[in-house]
Amino acid sequence: MRKNFVTARIVLLAFALTLVAGNIVAPDAEGQTSSTVKTQTFAAGDSPEAILFDGANIWVASQFSNNVRKLRASDGASLGTYPVGKGPVALASDGVNIWVANYQGDTVTRLSSNGVVVGTYPVGQGPGGLLFDGANIWVANRNSNNVTKLRASDGANLGAFAVGKRPVSLAHDGYNIWVTNNQSDTVTKLRASDGAVVGTYSVGDAPFGIASDGASVWVANFFSRSVTKLQAATGQTLSTINVGDGPAAVLLAASHVWVVNNGSNTVSKIRASDGAVVGVFTVGASPYGIAFDGSSIWVASSGSNGVSKVSRTSISGDSTTTIP
Repeated sequence: MRKNFVTARIVLLAFALTLVAGNIVAPDAEGQTSSTVKTQTFAAGDSPEAILFDGANIWVASQFSNNVRKLRASDGASLGTYPVGKGPVALASDGVNIWVANYQGDTVTRLSSNGVVVGTYPVGQGPGGLLFDGANIWVANRNSNNVTKLRASDGANLGAFAVGKRPVSLAHDGYNIWVTNNQSDTVTKLRASDGAVVGTYSVGDAPFGIASDGASVWVANFFSRSVTKLQAATGQTLSTINVGDGPAAVLLAASHVWVVNNGSNTVSKIRASDGAVVGVFTVGASPYGIAFDGSSIWVASSGSNGVSKVSRTSISGDSTTTIP
């Protein structure tokens, strides 16, 4: 079917990337080419999809390697590779542990910061999205059409809640859990306290990634090549912004919205205040996941078996600053 695109859009290469560094000229915060963007790429296993910054290190889930890799954020050095369940495709951190959704294993694995397995917990069918809300872990079960709520302290199952068809990603607005329903072209808003459905709202074609800053909710519409901005309080559509081909993930960082374009092999940078696209950055093939370490954007590219680290530098290349 047209919307069962997760594996179809991934182009696997027969080699693993080694460290490559290079500079590309890209628009700055106001769309001018007044600065240079330094991009480095690091090997990350077979088909990396999810990526996470835990406050110190970068974690990458490699779907077909059945493991997660820990990279040092400062230089991308590999600090370890740790086995998890079958088909890991999503990551979350509760501040102490790393949680991994095993899509083909119908489980979630909890790892310590040292990569030791603390526990493995059964959830719904095809877990593919994870979220920590400050107390609990929420799991989007793509093949069960529901989300599971786990208590972060011990992994206890607190309930499963029906949503739309093929839930993919989740976001938290401070009070509610938002879920993208990929094959319903909607997002569902659940009350975090008890999982009750607050509302269901139409968005673009095949919504995938989602993020919230508390006031607004941003949704990546994979087949519409767009991002929908919703008002968190009401679910009202505030704007629709055109981006690249196959927007798959959304990240809010440094006053901007960052969108991974899976089909274009790029990341779009949107100014959150007015929705203007102020930059487009080339990354590896078939990118999916995205993270921010406080100074650089990291992108997991499943088709190139690597992760890209994108950093803003001066023209002279002698200093690195936070991406604005």
